[in-house]
Amino acid sequence: MNYDTLNLYEYHGIYNDVDYVYDSELSEEYMSYQAIWKAVILQAIIDSTSNYKRMENKIEKIKANNWFNDYSEDFVTVCHFAGYSAVTVQTKAKRIISNSK
Repeated sequence: MNYDTLNLYEYHGIYNDVDYVYDSELSEEYMSYQAIWKAVILQAIIDSTSNYKRMENKIEKIKANNWFNDYSEDFVTVCHFAGYSAVTVQTKAKRIISNSK
């Protein structure tokens, strides 16, 4: 998977110094996208460790736990867009979730 999935780069063939300047402008935009996907992972961790009483929140907790455990294509994609290794996120999230019980 490459970063062009988010349409952040335009490939012009040969890279030179001009391309690096162009990429640095897009780097800020890419980091903004990364921040959004990092927030998705954080929200899933928050949902997984919540102790809310409402049924809707309990369902979200189950969904979040399943999302971390199933290692689905969506999970891997979100981790990639966030700039993280899916295995590392899964390992750390499981540790956080188990420590919250």
